Amino acid sequence: MYLNILIPLTASLFLVSCASNQNNSVSSDQNLQIASSSAFSAIVSTPSLHGEVTRSRAIKHAVTYSPKLRALRAELRALHAEVLQAGLRPNPELGLEIENFSGSGNTHGFKTAEITAAVSQKLELGGKRAKRHLVANLKAQALTSAIRSMEQEVTIETDKAFTALLAARKLRLLAEENLASSQEQVKTLDSLIEAGATSSIDGNKARLARSESRELLAEARSSETSAAAMLSQIWGGGSANIKATGSLDSNGLTTTAVNPGIVISKHPSMKSAALVFALNQAIYKLQKAYRISDVSISGGVRNFGESNDTAAVVGISIPLPLYNKNQGNIRAAEERVDKARAQGQAVESRLRLQVTQLNADLRSAKSRVVEIDSRTVAAARKALSDTQTAYAAGKKSLLEYIDARKTLFEIERRQIKARADLQKASNSLKHFSRN
Repeated sequence: MYLNILIPLTASLFLVSCASNQNNSVSSDQNLQIASSSAFSAIVSTPSLHGEVTRSRAIKHAVTYSPKLRALRAELRALHAEVLQAGLRPNPELGLEIENFSGSGNTHGFKTAEITAAVSQKLELGGKRAKRHLVANLKAQALTSAIRSMEQEVTIETDKAFTALLAARKLRLLAEENLASSQEQVKTLDSLIEAGATSSIDGNKARLARSESRELLAEARSSETSAAAMLSQIWGGGSANIKATGSLDSNGLTTTAVNPGIVISKHPSMKSAALVFALNQAIYKLQKAYRISDVSISGGVRNFGESNDTAAVVGISIPLPLYNKNQGNIRAAEERVDKARAQGQAVESRLRLQVTQLNADLRSAKSRVVEIDSRTVAAARKALSDTQTAYAAGKKSLLEYIDARKTLFEIERRQIKARADLQKASNSLKHFSRN
């Protein structure tokens, strides 16, 4: 009889379960697609810059929207929440206990039941809460300094990328002028060849020079596109339709090397390293405090059902540290103090190398700018003008004229690159030294 009832019932429950699982699977897949689409939209929604962009605007945008910085700032907000949590006391616990009921004989029902209601509170000993709060605070402070250091790195990276884009634009304009001169020369020579005033050899030489000019222009355009993409990826990608505005003039640039010791001592990375060391020391002290057992005390009221009498109940609970004295965590925290000390030394060494390299880059770029100054360019232009005059008078060959034009073009390219390198080195050193 029971089997006749159980078998159909079991089969029905099984079918309902299968249908429910299938519906849940379909619903889960739909929810997964919706969640994935929403997450993708949130990830790629980074504001972009378009058109003409100044150096200061590019740096501000990068510092605001850099994915690396946004991630660190979100973590800092999380740490601030953990600081709040670390300072809270343990919650009291309400307990309810019923004894001697629903038994046999005299304990049948609730007539003889004993009901106890009590509140217990854990008391943290050894200053655990204060130490835990200090650890959370130091984590937040260390990350704050790390964010300042990252902002400095992003600023330097953006400044360099902006200068590279500005230089790439000027090199592209120079290449366009060079191609225009080559095309004009080919056009002039074609007219002279038709008039029989010169040979086709000169025309072929001019066409070869024009082909080379086209190749240089294509390289310059590609470099400008790449430089724009490199700049835009710093603030999270987006459109690379950016035009850098500004000058590569060296006026106003700092060209004096800095003292490594002074810069390093005030650098946010060193402050962050010092805070990380202090953090690990605080963690070590907190782990030592966990050796001390916490005490739980309780108090309440007990009701005796049979007599309806009440009585007070007081209790105390103390864990016995026979086996677990937190010795493993203490040892690990002690080792991490040594690790933080070594990491701080590594940071100091890295910063010293960076300052040394920046000083060297500044000296090198300054030397190149001095070498290729405006007088050098003026001399190359004068040489081209004289060669052109001599070529028109039949005293110089077309190849000599083309070489003179190439020389001027190369000197102007080198001047742009040297000024860009000087601006990169000077600004990097300025941002690196700013605290």
